[in-house]
Amino acid sequence: MIGREDEVREFRQRVWGFQTFLIVFWAILVARLAYLQIYQGAALRKFSEANRLKNEKLFPTRGIIFDRNGKVIVDNRAAFDVVLLSQYYKNTPENMLRLAKALNYSPEEMEKRLQKIGKARSYIPVLLKADVSKDNIAAIETSYPSLLGVDIEATVQRRYPFKDVASQLLGHISEVNTADIQRDSKKSLQSGDYIGRMGLERSYDPELRGVNGVGYVEVDATGRRRKVEGAEKLLGFVAQTEPIPGNNLYLTIDVDLEMAAASSLKNHKYHGSVVALDPRSGEVLALVNEPGFEPEKISGREIDSKIWSNLRENKERPLRNRAIQDIYPPGSTFKIFMAIAAMAEGKVTKHTSHHCSGGMPFGKRRFNCWKTHGATDFVKSIRESCDVYYYNLGISLGPDLIAKYARMFGLGQPTEIKLAGEQRGLIPDTQWKQERFKDIWHPGETLSIAIGQGYISTTPIQLANAYAAIGNGGFLYRPYLVKKIEKQNGELIKEFHPELKRKIEIPQGIFDAVKEGLYQVTNKPGGTAIVSGHSKKVVISGKTGTAQVRAFSDIMRMKCESMPNKDRHHGWFVGYAPRENPEIAVAVVAEHSCHGTAAAPIVRDVIEAYFDKKNPSEPIKPNENPKEENIKVKDPIEELDGEGGDVGETG
Repeated sequence: MIGREDEVREFRQRVWGFQTFLIVFWAILVARLAYLQIYQGAALRKFSEANRLKNEKLFPTRGIIFDRNGKVIVDNRAAFDVVLLSQYYKNTPENMLRLAKALNYSPEEMEKRLQKIGKARSYIPVLLKADVSKDNIAAIETSYPSLLGVDIEATVQRRYPFKDVASQLLGHISEVNTADIQRDSKKSLQSGDYIGRMGLERSYDPELRGVNGVGYVEVDATGRRRKVEGAEKLLGFVAQTEPIPGNNLYLTIDVDLEMAAASSLKNHKYHGSVVALDPRSGEVLALVNEPGFEPEKISGREIDSKIWSNLRENKERPLRNRAIQDIYPPGSTFKIFMAIAAMAEGKVTKHTSHHCSGGMPFGKRRFNCWKTHGATDFVKSIRESCDVYYYNLGISLGPDLIAKYARMFGLGQPTEIKLAGEQRGLIPDTQWKQERFKDIWHPGETLSIAIGQGYISTTPIQLANAYAAIGNGGFLYRPYLVKKIEKQNGELIKEFHPELKRKIEIPQGIFDAVKEGLYQVTNKPGGTAIVSGHSKKVVISGKTGTAQVRAFSDIMRMKCESMPNKDRHHGWFVGYAPRENPEIAVAVVAEHSCHGTAAAPIVRDVIEAYFDKKNPSEPIKPNENPKEENIKVKDPIEELDGEGGDVGETG
C-alpha cells in the first residue's frame, strides 16, 4: 500500500460523501413527511375530499311579489332538471334509447340533444331536459347504473299563479348569457344565474335575485350523487355555504282590480290598456295590457322555441307594455287641458259661448265637428265635446300656450314610473316644429292639436295621471308600483311614499268649472258617455276621446266601422270617482274601437269593481238616473285644410 496512500484517502472521502448524502437525503425525506403530515395535513385532507365531493352552486330563493293586500302574485316552486356529465357517459345507441324513453323524447330529438356533448367541456353538466316530472325522475333512477353520468339537479322555477294577469307589468326571468355577464359592472352574475328580463322582474332584479351559495355534494366514481342518510341530506349535500334569499316586494297593485280590468277589456273584445291610479298618492292600482302572455312559460331554464317565436312575431304584440310604451293621439280627452289653458289665460270664462253649425271654415277648407251643437258654452263644450268650441280656443291660444299648460299636467314627458321602456309622447310647439322639420308652424296645425290630433301623442299612464291631478285639484304625483321591500323574515328594508312632482298653480275655480263639465259627460243629458259611462253605483266624471290611426284623405267617405280593423280609430275614456275627493282615476284606450264611447264601459267596470270591493256589505247610494239620449255619432267625411287641418273629433 506504500505509495498508494493518496488513492486510499480519495476512496475514504468518497465513502464519507456517500454516507453524508444518505444522511441528508433521509433527513429531507423525514422532514418532508413531517411537514406534509403535521403542517399540511388539513389541506391535504381537504384535497383528498375533493375526490369524492363535487362543488355545486346553490341558487337562492328569488323574492316573492305580493299585491297591496298581501296576495301572492309571483312566487317559486321546486323543479328538477336532468343533466349529463360527458366524462362519465357512454354514448351508445342503447343508452341513447334508454334516455329517450326515460325523458319522453323521440330518438331523433334525443340524438339532437346529445350532440351538445361534443360542444361542452367534460366537467360541465349538459342540460338534457328542464323541469322534469316525477315519472321522468323515476325512470332515470331505474335505469341507473346503465346511464352513468346522468344526474338530477334540483332547481327553483318561477311561478305566476294568475297566469297572464299583469304579465307585462310583472315581466319574466331567464338564464343569463355571455353578454349579460360582460355588462355586469358589479361582477355578481355567473353562468346559470337568472335575471329579470322585463317589467318589475327587471326593474327590481337586484332586490329580488338574492346571492348564490355553494354546496358540496358527495359523489361516486361516476360523478353521481351518493345516497346519504338523514332527511336533512335529502339532496346529498354534506357541507354548504347557505345562499342569501332575495327580498320580497309588496306592490301598490290590487290583483282583484287588475283581474276585473283585464276581464272587462277581454269581455268587450278589445286590445288596449287600462291604467288605474289613486289620485291621492300616485299609487298604481291596476295596469293592464291586452293581449298578454303567461310569464311562466318563458321563465324556465329551457324555453320552448315555438312559444318564444310566437310571442316575438305576434302582430298583436303581447310582450308590449302599452300603458307606458305605446303613444296615441289623445283625441278629445285633450280638450280638458285646452279648456284649463284658455280660462287660465283669460281667453274664456265659464259663460263664453261659441256657435257650432257642425263645422267652421278656416283657410281654404272646412274643419268639421262630429255634430251640430248650436250655442255652446264652456261646460257644454266639455259635456258634448264640441270641436268648433276648441278650434276657437286653439286660435286664441296658439301652440306655445297650449304646450305650456299640457306640460304642466305631465303630458309629453315620462311620468318616471320605475319601469323600463317608458315613452315620453309629444306635446308640439313652434320650436319643436322648426327643429324637427325646419319649417314654420301653420295655423291649421293648431286646430288639429286643439282637438288632440295631429302631432300630439300621449301614453295611457300620462293621461291617467293628468286626470288624477285634475280630480285632486292640481297635485301631480309620480306614479309608483312598490309600497315596500322586505327581507323574507319580514324585516323592512325600504318603504315608499307618495312623491309630489309639483302643485299645478291654477285657481281652484278653473278646476271646478272643468270638473263640472267632466261630471256632466256621464251624468247629464247630452253627455257623450251618458249611456256608456254612467254608473248607478257611484258618480263617475270623465271624458271620451277618439284617436285617429291614420290620415283619412284616401278614405274620407267611409264609416269607421266599415274600414279594415287596422285602420279604425282608437277609443279613449279617462275618468275618476267619486265626483268629490276622488279615490281612483282610470284611463282606458280600446284599440280600433272607433269611438270613445267604446272605452267608457270599461272605465265604469273598473271603478265599480273598486268600490264594490271597498264596501262589499254597504249598498252604494244610486246615482241620479238621467234620461238616456240616442246619440247618433257620424263619421266626419269632408277633406280638410292642407296646412295641418284634420277631421273633426267624434267625442
